Amino acid sequence: MPAKDSQEIIKVAEKLSSIISPYFIVIVGLYLFDDNFFLGAILILIGIFSLLNISWQDIYNWLEKVREFLKNE
Repeated sequence: MPAKDSQEIIKVAEKLSSIISPYFIVIVGLYLFDDNFFLGAILILIGIFSLLNISWQDIYNWLEKVREFLKNE
């Protein structure tokens, strides 16, 4: 039984980590924003993308659509 309990604890820890980590990234980005604008902005964007479940592939697809739209104009 200890193996089953430890697996359950690991699953709960992974869930909590996936919920808390985007907020932590945004908070660190906001803290660094005054001292280092570029790094702070990147961390804020990564945290927001993580909160909204936006993947890098989604961003790439969106940029491709924008590029195609601008090419047609």
